[in-house]
Amino acid sequence: MRLFDGTRLLDATCLRVVDGRIEALGDTSIARAGDALIDGGGGTLLPGLIDAHVHLLPGCTQLAATFGVTTVIDQFSKPEVIDPETAAVRTAEAGDGPPRADLRTSSIGATAPGGHPSIAYAPFPYVTGPADALPFTEARLAEGATHLKIVYDDGSGALLDIPSLDAATIEALVAAAHRHGLPVVAHVSTAAGAVLVARRGVDVLAHAPFDRMSELEVRDVARTGVALIATLSIIDGFPGPDGVLPVMAQPALAARLSPRWRRVLAGQATRWMPPNPPDGAAARENTIALFESGVRVLAGTDAPNPGLVHGASLHRELQHLVRAGLRPGEALSAATATPAEVFGLTDRGRVRVGARADLVLVDGDPTTDVTGTQDLRQTWVAGRAVRTEDYAGSSGERQGIAWLRASTERIVAAIRESWPGIPGPEEVRRDDGELLGRLTPTSGGWQALTTFGARLGEITTHDEALETVHARGLSYLADPWWMRPVGEVEWREVHLVEVQPDRIRVRWTDRMVDQPPSGRWFDLDDVEVAHQRPVVPEVERGEG
Repeated sequence: MRLFDGTRLLDATCLRVVDGRIEALGDTSIARAGDALIDGGGGTLLPGLIDAHVHLLPGCTQLAATFGVTTVIDQFSKPEVIDPETAAVRTAEAGDGPPRADLRTSSIGATAPGGHPSIAYAPFPYVTGPADALPFTEARLAEGATHLKIVYDDGSGALLDIPSLDAATIEALVAAAHRHGLPVVAHVSTAAGAVLVARRGVDVLAHAPFDRMSELEVRDVARTGVALIATLSIIDGFPGPDGVLPVMAQPALAARLSPRWRRVLAGQATRWMPPNPPDGAAARENTIALFESGVRVLAGTDAPNPGLVHGASLHRELQHLVRAGLRPGEALSAATATPAEVFGLTDRGRVRVGARADLVLVDGDPTTDVTGTQDLRQTWVAGRAVRTEDYAGSSGERQGIAWLRASTERIVAAIRESWPGIPGPEEVRRDDGELLGRLTPTSGGWQALTTFGARLGEITTHDEALETVHARGLSYLADPWWMRPVGEVEWREVHLVEVQPDRIRVRWTDRMVDQPPSGRWFDLDDVEVAHQRPVVPEVERGEG
């Protein structure tokens, strides 16, 4: 077994864990009578992975751990999400419940009134000027913040005009945070923004700029000593030529995702998107230029933005870092030792005596091929083994997906209010007001849907989809349908007895199935429904 300590491969081939800490490194002689022995033959043992840029949703710490991510660093969430997730982590640390990734948080980020990311999180406290800096920072400390997040983004990188903090306010926020020993992470989207916040003393850039930096801008940023969370995997929110989101195109990751998350990603792949999605080339070039100029680069995903899943997407981020020009071992350091150093996590990120036993055992050697991190054999959080099957179907999974759905609906509504020309979901009703179905915009056109959200035919034009709903929206409900509970492989034919927006009552057409005469109710979160029998993908048959 190879041991990667966060920066290099060690000579040691064995490791001993006692009470959640690494007690010894060496060869087989470190074993003691009564030890439980784990065969790591042919594999590589890594420090638990650290995602330096996430936003929280319920259950995300358990989800992250199933993919070998043992620490997540939140870069803007609100206390109503932070507090229960933190409580769940502490409960798990006490040995009650399945292991979860540990978390650190900025709590609410500092932004101008109406500034980014108001569209996703409002209402929350704003910063109106330098005088607000100290009370704002101390309020975040009271909420448990371990670092301060500030947002400097006037929208110019996306041809928008939105309110943003000014330089004097950024300086005041940095001073207030440093006064309390908090590192400062700054959201910027442009090269000019990166230079400005670096000169004002922030410690970490939350993203690689999306426009190409000049050599002078790279030097200006590098000489300040600021670190960079690259978040190159943001482009994974856009499907490839095959219409599949990148994380689902990785067989090892797709197979480890729960059926509900695969369904979420399938829906995100067909959402409405602007033409000509970004290719991320400028961000990759900026990342390697800054890295070669001495800037410490950290791996972070920005999950759960579209196409990004806690835990799974960090493996994609490692691939993006290597594509940008980092060596595989350097990319691994960006997800282990480097974020631990930057955020003061002195007890993790390294395989060494005394460190937390946050460990990931993978097949193969990811120090030569970074995709090897996807071949997860086992993860331990503080010495406790993670069981992937504990997450699928859990209350945390259900709550997290429901939270994400509600958040997405809120963001879409806010976007349409601000930019009425952007297409959004539409209800289709008869003249008497009865709901016939819905239309939803996708990347390829418009999808007609039943009243309970099942697809009616193929993606077409708006007028054709509207005609489909008017002609068949209700009559389709009398047809036989195909359904399968989430997590099962085979589809079975059913008749719809009653439908509601969030649940359906069905009877199986197979008379040999034991079922109530009036049928059985299913929550739509628990089943998949189709008018025509779908073909089961190989990745699902492999699990079944």
